Amino acid sequence: MAAVAFDTLKCARRLKDVGYTDQQAEVQAEIMAEAFVFNIDALVTKDYLDARLDARFAEQNAHIEVQFAEIKGQFRLVYWMLAVVIASTVIPQVNALLSN
Repeated sequence: MAAVAFDTLKCARRLKDVGYTDQQAEVQAEIMAEAFVFNIDALVTKDYLDARLDARFAEQNAHIEVQFAEIKGQFRLVYWMLAVVIASTVIPQVNALLSN
C-alpha cells in the first residue's frame, strides 16, 4: 500500500507556534496522522483500477464471444435449412427436365 510521510513532530511544533498548548498540538498531530493512515488505506490505486477494468473487459469479451458462437451456430442451421429447401425445389425440377 502507498505510504504518505506525515511528520507528527513537525505538525505539533507548527501548532505550538500558532498558540496551541503542548497537549493540544500533540493530540491534534496524532489525530491527523491517524486520519491520514485511515484515508490512505481507503484509497484506490491506479493499478487496482487497471486490474479491475482489465478483468471486466475480459469478462465482457468472453460473454460477447459466447454470443457470437451461438449466432454462428444459428446461421449454420439456417444455411443447412436453406440448402435443404433449395435442394427439395431444384431436384424435382432437374428430374423433370432430364426425364423429358
